[in-house]
Amino acid sequence: MAKRKYFKEHIDYLREISPGRYNDEITKMFNEKFSMNATKAAVQTLKAKNKITSGVVKIPKQYTIEQLAYLQKLSAQGLFNREITRRFNERFGTSRTNIAIQQQRIKYGFRTTARHYWPKGHRPWNKGMRGVIFGGKETQFKKGDMPQTWVPVGSKTVTKDGYLKVKVANPNKWEYKHRLIWEEHHGRKVPDGHAVIFGDGDKRNFDVDNLILVSRAELVRMNQMDLIKNNADLTRTGIIIARIRNKMGKRKKVARRKGAATP
Repeated sequence: MAKRKYFKEHIDYLREISPGRYNDEITKMFNEKFSMNATKAAVQTLKAKNKITSGVVKIPKQYTIEQLAYLQKLSAQGLFNREITRRFNERFGTSRTNIAIQQQRIKYGFRTTARHYWPKGHRPWNKGMRGVIFGGKETQFKKGDMPQTWVPVGSKTVTKDGYLKVKVANPNKWEYKHRLIWEEHHGRKVPDGHAVIFGDGDKRNFDVDNLILVSRAELVRMNQMDLIKNNADLTRTGIIIARIRNKMGKRKKVARRKGAATP
């Protein structure tokens, strides 16, 4: 059987589609693009020959059938992932992390109905604030002194990017609604160098379970690799991939610096 020949357009396309994808998907896209029937092994060899990497890490099968069945049972009980992890480790004497357990649940479709809800009697941060001006009477505007652009605290506006902002103080202090909700739920400010994203990409879904904290570096990588999906669980997996890619990038930079420093 004659050996198949690959040309520059094949190599360039492989280099384009490989980042962030596994070889099964890469092979399928490659064959569809060029109407070929190359095997996964052939594509792997071609990538290796041309030093093309995907930058993804396959998680080995470290869970037994019994463990997976128990994960499915716990998920069906409507428990939060943290509680599922605790019970799993207690049952099998392991030390799995929350992220590791969540990743396995996502992989096998073990969904839970657990969601964060406001407790009974919870008072929203902006309740009763519409039309209220902070400060004493001596600092308040008198009737007729308001500029035409003035709006009361609690007013909302939509940015050109589609995000909802809320006026939280006078004279003109606004905050993103999703950041306010995240901060109130977690009882702390969004850390410097971090952002809150919508897990399912819907900028109107303010469910706290859909609001995810990521570092700016992770967000850049996720945008580069199109890892923000229309499903919050898939987006959380994307965060894991982004972290791995960033760590790999840092290690490569350190290795290059050490190589350059070596005479």
